[in-house]
Amino acid sequence: MENNNQVPQYYQQPEPTWNNDAPNVEGGKGFAITSLVLGILSVICCQMFSIPAIIFYIVARVKGNRSGLGIAGLVCGILGLLIWIASTIYFLANPDAMEAYMEMLGMN
Repeated sequence: MENNNQVPQYYQQPEPTWNNDAPNVEGGKGFAITSLVLGILSVICCQMFSIPAIIFYIVARVKGNRSGLGIAGLVCGILGLLIWIASTIYFLANPDAMEAYMEMLGMN
């Protein structure tokens, strides 16, 4: 015989679930900013920062950042890399220009 005195559990509260798999909205933002800063530095003064700027852009992209900061860092990094390559070729082809540049900096 069934017990009809029990109330059916139609409106029972569901158990709370913790969404640990939610995407991180700000993922890679720091890497994108770092890419931009290094890219700007590579264009302005030290072209050796161009490769890290490109690497930080790739890391930001992998972490899910699709902002313009990372893209600007990539563009500046590539531009700095091109300047670095062009200046290296120029100074290797013109050793006199390298000597004049070193004298101008007071390193000779």
